[in-house]
Amino acid sequence: MTAIIDPSAEEWMLAGYQRAEAANALKLRVGAAVKVEAGDASPVERVTKLKAAYSGPRLEVTSVKLFVDGVIETGTAALLEAYVGSNTSGDLLFTPEELKAVAVAADAAGFQLHAHSIGDRAIRVTLDAYEAAEKANGKRDRRPIITHVQLVNQADIPRFKQLGVLPVVQALWAYPDPYIVDLTQPKIGPERSEWLYPFGALKEAGATIVGSSDWSVSSMNPLEAIQTGVTRQDFEDPEGAVLTPQHRLDVMDMLRAYTVNGAYAAFDEAESGTLTVGKRADVVVLDKDVTKIAPTDIVSATVLATLIDGEPVHEGEGLPKPTMP
Repeated sequence: MTAIIDPSAEEWMLAGYQRAEAANALKLRVGAAVKVEAGDASPVERVTKLKAAYSGPRLEVTSVKLFVDGVIETGTAALLEAYVGSNTSGDLLFTPEELKAVAVAADAAGFQLHAHSIGDRAIRVTLDAYEAAEKANGKRDRRPIITHVQLVNQADIPRFKQLGVLPVVQALWAYPDPYIVDLTQPKIGPERSEWLYPFGALKEAGATIVGSSDWSVSSMNPLEAIQTGVTRQDFEDPEGAVLTPQHRLDVMDMLRAYTVNGAYAAFDEAESGTLTVGKRADVVVLDKDVTKIAPTDIVSATVLATLIDGEPVHEGEGLPKPTMP
């Protein structure tokens, strides 16, 4: 990895990044989001002060983070229809009016909007809030983010492209593990389960899909997520069951999600994300071309080297050493 978006950085974390940068020990770029909750007093002013206090060549506070709902497994994700066998549909952590108000205010202050939205109702009200920000503040290059997008109503799929909203996905979760099989699918039933992690539908609708780990909840290894996004299977069991194969992505989709699309989400695509003359030499070198091997072998690739600004920050085994002529 050469850059990250820290999706919910507290002040002590920002202070740690700043100390590392002062010691020349921050070897990757950090774009940070700061959490804002319903009922916070003067939240935009607080984030603005943090942005001013913690910034540097490799560190910047860029976004506000909005936790809009919980998770399906515990029945706390906000759904459009009730959970199976229940008369409840989960709860929003902001009312729609509160969410619109904070989105409009943060957007007016120039911050990128970054929401945790898992259930289809949470995703809809988040899209509504982003649309309200655009109407209130006028059109500009916003690139708002919705992360997780676990269950999306079909009617809302086209709105990602229409509003320029980036689905930031954790493709490593898109396979039938016990969470999905034993906890998620029974709570929403078979019909809605066909729309779990609908990456393929989002791609077909023209959305720009961005790769993410949600570390420390799950592995930070992009190769595991890239393989799972392509196969929709457990990367440790290539003969295992497949989750909603209609939503598979191809290898180049997943590579873009972790390179140029990630740079785009960070407003950094002019400087990074592709191997292009004039951009920074932020480069990861693998020992094999993952576009030319079986998708089930992608995780077997190893990192030979990572460079940031052309400086080696990681050297694996097997990279040939340059020799002088």
